[in-house]
Amino acid sequence: MATTKKEPAVSTKYDKLTLAQKFNLIREDCSGIVKSQTNVESSYTYANINDVFKLIRPSMVKYGVDWEIVLEEASHKTPEGDPIFWKLLQGRSGKAVWLYEADLTLRWINTANPDEDFRQITLHAIGTNDGGPDKAKGSAWTYCLKYYLFEKFNIDQGEADPDMGQNRAEDALRPHSTSQSENPGRSGQRQPQGSGTRQEARKRLTGPQMDRLYRKAEACGMSREAADQRIRQKYGREDPADLSREEYDAICSSLDEAARKAQQGGDQDAQ
Repeated sequence: MATTKKEPAVSTKYDKLTLAQKFNLIREDCSGIVKSQTNVESSYTYANINDVFKLIRPSMVKYGVDWEIVLEEASHKTPEGDPIFWKLLQGRSGKAVWLYEADLTLRWINTANPDEDFRQITLHAIGTNDGGPDKAKGSAWTYCLKYYLFEKFNIDQGEADPDMGQNRAEDALRPHSTSQSENPGRSGQRQPQGSGTRQEARKRLTGPQMDRLYRKAEACGMSREAADQRIRQKYGREDPADLSREEYDAICSSLDEAARKAQQGGDQDAQ
C-alpha cells in the first residue's frame, strides 16, 4: 500500500530562538502603525484590529510565531452553574443592548517547537452592541485583542493624546469644583449654587478628547457602548461629551489603572 511522504518542515535561521526572543524581534519590527481609519467628525485617524494584524503578521510568519484562542469561558453563571455569555440590557431611550463578557485564553506558540515552547494568558473581554449578541461578542473580542497586541508589542500609536495642548489651556480656565457630589444632567436640571457663569459656560469635550477616553476604555477590554453606560451610571451624563473636566480626568485615571492591572496580570504569563 502506497504511503504519502510527509514534507519536512521548512527550517529557518530563527528556529533556534526561543519564543521570548522572537517576541523581541517582532517588537523591533513593529515600532509604529499606519492608521487606516478616519473619524468623520474630527480630523484624526485611528487603527482598527485589521491594521494591527497587517502590521504584526509578516514578522510572525518570518520568525515562526503563531497564536490562537483555545478557551472561551463565561464570566458569569446561572445558579445551576450554566455559563452566561450574554445579557440583554436597556440602553438609551429604552433600546435593547446586548452585553457580552468572557475570559479568553490565548496561546502563543513557537512554530519550531510548538509542543514545548508556548505561552498561555487569559484576557478579559467585554463589549456591548444593539445589533445582537453576535455583534456584542465581535465588539468585545476586537477591542480586547487590539489593545492587548498594542501593549504586548509596544506598538506606537502616534499621538497618544492629541488634545494635550488644549487640555492644558482649558485647565488654566477651569473653575474649581466645591462639591464632589454634584451630578448635574444635560438640561432642565438644577445647577449647583455658586457655580457662576464660568461653570455654566463650560465647553463640551472635543472629539479628540472623547477618542482618548475611548482608547483608554478599550485598553482594559471595554467597548465604547460599555464606557457610555458607565458614564451614565456614575455621572448621570446621557451624552459623554457633557462630562466636566474633573469627571473626565477621574474616569480616565480609573481606566488607566484598570488597564495597568490587566496588563500586569497578563505579562506575568506572557513574557
